[in-house]
Amino acid sequence: MLLSDAEIRMAVLAGDISFGGSFDYRQIQSSSVDLTASRMYVPDSIKKINKVPNISSLAVGQCMIEAGETIVIELAEDIKIGKEFGGILMPPNSLTKNGIIMTNPGHIDPGYSGKLTVCLINMGKDATPLEPKSVVATLLLFNLSSTSAGYQRGPGKGANLTQLSKLSKDFANISERSYSSIRKAIWLHLATALVIASLGIAVLALVVPGLQAAFSGQLEAKYNESRNGEAIKKLENQLEALQNQLAKRAASSPINAPATLGTVAK
Repeated sequence: MLLSDAEIRMAVLAGDISFGGSFDYRQIQSSSVDLTASRMYVPDSIKKINKVPNISSLAVGQCMIEAGETIVIELAEDIKIGKEFGGILMPPNSLTKNGIIMTNPGHIDPGYSGKLTVCLINMGKDATPLEPKSVVATLLLFNLSSTSAGYQRGPGKGANLTQLSKLSKDFANISERSYSSIRKAIWLHLATALVIASLGIAVLALVVPGLQAAFSGQLEAKYNESRNGEAIKKLENQLEALQNQLAKRAASSPINAPATLGTVAK
C-alpha cells in the first residue's frame, strides 16, 4: 500500500523511516518524499583522482548540465527504511519536463540504510542548472503486507570510483564515438581514393603509350597528307602556268595558209 503524507510523517516520528538530521518535513508531499542533491560529480572528473585526497574532493558545486551530458548525484538524505517498508525512486516531474531523465530509477529494499545516488542525463536541447539542495528524486514508500528479511548488503556509501569510471560526461560517449566514426570514415574514403588513384595510374601507364603511338601516327599521317597536298597543289599551279604559256604562244604565232595553185591555161 502506498503511504500517504500523514502515514509517512507517522513512520518518521516513530523512527521506522528516517531521512537524516538535515531532513525538512516540508519535503514530504501528498504521497511521496522529495530527495535533494548533495555532492555532484561529473564523470570525466575521475581523471583527476590522483590529484585529490578522496573522491569527495571531485564533487562540484552549482553547475549546468548541458544537452547530452551526464551527472552523478549523491543524495543529501541518509535513508533508513524499516523491514516492513519498501520504496521506489523516480525522477521528479520538475526535471523530466525539461528533458532530464534518470538512468537508475528503481526500488529500494526493505531494511535499506545509507546513501543513494542517481545518474541524470540531459536529453533536452537546453542546459539545466543544478545545485546542492535541488530536488532531483522522488521517493514513493509502500507498506508491505508482512515484515521482510531486510536488505543484506550493508549500508549504502554513496558515489564511488567504480560508478564514475563506467560513465562518460557525454551520454553514451556519443561525441567520442562520433569522432571515431568520422575518423574511420575519412580513413576509409582516403584508402579507397588511394586505391582508385593507384588503379587509375596503372591503367594510364598501360594505355598512354598506345594512345601516344596512335596519336603520333595520326599526327604524322596528317603531316604527310598536308605535305602531299601542298606538292599536288604546287604541281597543279605549275601545270596551269604551262598551259597559260602555251595558249599565249599559240595566240601570237601566224598560221601559214597553204599556197594557191595557179590557173592552168587552156
